[in-house]
Amino acid sequence: MRIPDRFRERYCSLVDDEEAFLSCLGELLPKSFRVNTIKSSADEVMRRFEGYGMGLKRVPWYGDAFICDNPEAGFSLEHFTGAIYIQELVSMLPPLLVREELGKSRFVLDGCAAPGSKSTQIAAMMGNKGTLIANDVSYSRIRALKFNLEKAGVLNTVITNRDLNAFQNLKFETILLDAPCSSEGTIRKNYDVFDAWSEGGIRQFSNVQKQLILKAFDMLMPEGTLVYSTCTFAPEENEEVLQHLIDNRPEARLEKASFDGLRTSETVGSWNGTEFSGEIRNAARIWPHHNDTGGFFLAKVRK
Repeated sequence: MRIPDRFRERYCSLVDDEEAFLSCLGELLPKSFRVNTIKSSADEVMRRFEGYGMGLKRVPWYGDAFICDNPEAGFSLEHFTGAIYIQELVSMLPPLLVREELGKSRFVLDGCAAPGSKSTQIAAMMGNKGTLIANDVSYSRIRALKFNLEKAGVLNTVITNRDLNAFQNLKFETILLDAPCSSEGTIRKNYDVFDAWSEGGIRQFSNVQKQLILKAFDMLMPEGTLVYSTCTFAPEENEEVLQHLIDNRPEARLEKASFDGLRTSETVGSWNGTEFSGEIRNAARIWPHHNDTGGFFLAKVRK
């Protein structure tokens, strides 16, 4: 795998260990999955996988998540019946950040939902009750979203196919905005990311994200919670987007994003001559070499 020189220049100055960061990008991700608590339990899945002779390692920061030593986990009966969901570890973080809120919320929006990884997780955390709107702008991806929701036994979800910016003026207690991004953090499972990578593309995504985060925030009920997340390293798509929210919605308050047992890193304080608000330090970066995961960024915003 050849890493573009400009990519190295952009990010090696931001990490604590340049060699470990670049080396990790060339390694495959461990096989991980989440137990779908609508259909099973962690203890039951552990018992069944032990019977298959597949070793599981429980993730310390999420009791329903496991790393499997056998890549055949995706061919197990549990996967085909929806008792588990094959999912990258950092992809599980946004719902986990608002797990307490989801347990109480009756009206929730997953703004960019397809293919359904987080929607199925949200529904389980809601106890399959209340109403979850799973929206995605891409009609071609709605099919996968529908399939995964049905497979997981989700009953509380309505699928919509809308541009979030043109969404109805509804109000939600909890909103997840896992925004479309340059996907740099997924390089360990898809090296083709580098084929389309460019700083121009990053700026285009940033412009879209800034519109989406304002729209999502405006749809929150008073004291509602918004999780903004991306799977990219780019400050333009992360800290700069949060700064745009703070500048245009002064009532937005960032709460601490942290997880017991998971190493997170400080956000970027400035980029390309722009100083970011100190409040943005409450957001979290996840670098791949710190937890043997993909790269990720997430923030918890209260209205």
